Amino acid sequence: MNTFAAAFRTALRPLSHSNPLRPFQQVKSFSSGSRRLAEQPQASRPDIGASSLFDNVAVEAAAATEGVAEKAAVKEYRWASANMPTSPRKLNMLARQIRNMPVDEAIKQMEFSPKRTAKKILHNLAFARKLAKEQHGMENPIVAQAWVGKGRYLQRVKPHGRGQFGIMHHKQAHIKFLLKDSAEAALETADQSARRNIRGWKESKKVWTPLKEDKPIYNPKAFYNW
Repeated sequence: MNTFAAAFRTALRPLSHSNPLRPFQQVKSFSSGSRRLAEQPQASRPDIGASSLFDNVAVEAAAATEGVAEKAAVKEYRWASANMPTSPRKLNMLARQIRNMPVDEAIKQMEFSPKRTAKKILHNLAFARKLAKEQHGMENPIVAQAWVGKGRYLQRVKPHGRGQFGIMHHKQAHIKFLLKDSAEAALETADQSARRNIRGWKESKKVWTPLKEDKPIYNPKAFYNW
């Protein structure tokens, strides 16, 4: 029995002197040195971080500034007149007459027009041409757009016979112009004429717009007014 115990101790003696953590210690000593990362390819723009964030903002701001500068280069001048003692329907006839016409030609048309409101439109066109030349340097402007707005509707008493009376309306309206340089307007016209005039590709004008049911009606009348 003693001989068997001595032989067992002799067999376990090398394991008692060996350190079981030696493989891990070797790995630790291998990784405790200075780390060397692999070489990364050089990026065209910096990675996302504190510095690259401001660089991106600067690039986007520069692009936005270029777009604003291009828009500011387009020469146009807006003009709105005061209310005139006429109805929008009558004033719109004159607005359609001078639309897409050079300002000088529009002034001539209003000079020889028999309409009562034509003289006031003539003065507005002349004043708008003067300001467009002084403020934007527009030498040969044209009336790119001309539209009419509704002014005040004054109600007055209209006496009738036998002690009765009615209500009459003194209508007012105003007109607005959008003047553009003749060269830029010619370029826009050329772009529109270059579009394909094929069935299915032509942009047609809307002749009818559906009524918006969600829009409230204020002060409704007791009868239909259309």
